[in-house]
Amino acid sequence: MKANLFSLLGYGIALLLTGCAPKIERELTPVSFSSLPGWEEDKQLLALPALHKSCQVILKKSPGAPMVTQADGSGRAGDWFGFCKKLQSNNFKSHKQLRGFLETHISPYQIAASGNTEGVFTGYYEPILNGSLRRHGKYQTPLYKMPGKGINYKIPRSRIVKGALKGRGLELVWVDDPVEAFFLQVQGSGRIRLDNGREIKLGYAGQNGYPYFPIGKALLDKGALQHGHVTMQSIKKWLHAHPRQAESIMSQNQSYVFFKINNTPGGPIGSHGVPLTPHRSMAIDRSFISLGTPVWLHATHPDHHKPYLKKLMVAQDTGGAIKGAVRGDYFWGSGSAAATYAGAMNAKGHLYVLLPR
Repeated sequence: MKANLFSLLGYGIALLLTGCAPKIERELTPVSFSSLPGWEEDKQLLALPALHKSCQVILKKSPGAPMVTQADGSGRAGDWFGFCKKLQSNNFKSHKQLRGFLETHISPYQIAASGNTEGVFTGYYEPILNGSLRRHGKYQTPLYKMPGKGINYKIPRSRIVKGALKGRGLELVWVDDPVEAFFLQVQGSGRIRLDNGREIKLGYAGQNGYPYFPIGKALLDKGALQHGHVTMQSIKKWLHAHPRQAESIMSQNQSYVFFKINNTPGGPIGSHGVPLTPHRSMAIDRSFISLGTPVWLHATHPDHHKPYLKKLMVAQDTGGAIKGAVRGDYFWGSGSAAATYAGAMNAKGHLYVLLPR
């Protein structure tokens, strides 16, 4: 997926809710693997597909292509070549075997911003909507492909949803819920279950050039939602309960995303150019962490009855709301459970980057 104002997959829930300010400094402190919370308990083999996919991308880079591989922020893609070639040639049989390999070939660093090691971690997911390839019945909300030359698409969302692009042959699909269509744009990609029994995948194709506005903030300012109770689910609930006001709220965000049909197998495509792996792919701020870098996450679970998230992940996506050194967006996958966790996740936690020796 191409560079997207929202995320190369989704904008992330944080800016959807209230927006967040970027941190601008990064510090990397070397630590031991034994200091990574839960390192010995994680099922690292589940992260192996994500590691393989990113290594395939890295090995195609020029050896001198810039990547952060050193504590001072310097480095090049070639620093990863030895690790990636050995990873690709091994046939790992157990979590312990992969752990031993990682401990031999990479080193962990705790990342901090202005001396603060604690950061915020949100979640995103791949929505599934109901739709049709033709407009009829309940399928009245169009999702558009990227307009070609000669069509002025740099117009506000409010004009687009009122039909400014109607009749230009841009309709990819019609869906049955304008609120879900809005959140599909927030996430940046998703799946459409068609009324003919087929399913298609939509990916990000472009955007109308208008900045994103967090409608969660609009509902807070309106007094419709209260601080501490703003989640994706609470926003959706309010919009569905107030259909006459819903579009005026959604169009306070004048940004609009265009889609394309994506036939790539697997999950949605992140900004590293590979399908994302549920629970093992993370969106990061690449001003501080290079795409393809393994990371270790230690953060609270959105369901506070569940244990902390302590796992090996790979930086494979970016997002407009993901700003700062200790900041990440956790990819939960697709379906209702993924949507619930992604919408509720606003976790405090710590992040470690794993760099080549």
